[in-house]
Parts: sequence; C-alpha cells; structure tokens
Amino acid sequence: MAKSNQSVFPQAIDIIGKVKDPVRSLWRCVLLVALEDALGKHWRNKDYGHSHNHWRVAARDYFLHPNGDFKMVCTLAGYDHEYVRMKAKQLFRKDKNDEVVTRVG
Repeated sequence: MAKSNQSVFPQAIDIIGKVKDPVRSLWRCVLLVALEDALGKHWRNKDYGHSHNHWRVAARDYFLHPNGDFKMVCTLAGYDHEYVRMKAKQLFRKDKNDEVVTRVG
C-alpha cells in the first residue's frame, strides 16, 4: 500500500487558488473576535449596555495601549501592529460618534 502525502484535512484555499496558512488564519480570527468585543458586537455580547461597558473598555484597551501580547498576535496574523492600532483607533472614534448620534437622535 503506497503512502499518501495528502492530509486528512484539505488545505484551505482562497478564491484565487492560493493555499492559506492555517496558523495565520487562526491569529487573524483572534484579532477579529477581540475587535468584535471592543465594539460590543460579539455574538455573545449583543446585549452590551452600560452595565457591561467595563468589558468593552478593557477590550478597547487591548488595541489602544501598547503591549507585547498585541504585538505578538498581530505578527502571527501577518499584520503590522502599529497599522492595526491606528485603524482600530479610527474605528473606535467612528463608533463613539455613531453612539452619540444614536443617543441624541
């Protein structure tokens, strides 16, 4: 019986046929879930309100304040941590402005 070089699990392939790195994909998902938490949009936290605001603030702090874990996760995801932090700040500013408009309007 000949040995097969194929994995039991098929490799993830993107829409143009390029093989995806499963480790990089994992860390990108970690960042995505952290961002969802920071925006209060994670599926488990749909009811974020004032009582849960401390969790949201802690999740945003992960993106806003330099720390080694954030830098490592971004690196493993294949992203520049400074660029991700800059984009997160912009997103949080927009989200905060949207909240003000929603409360007033």
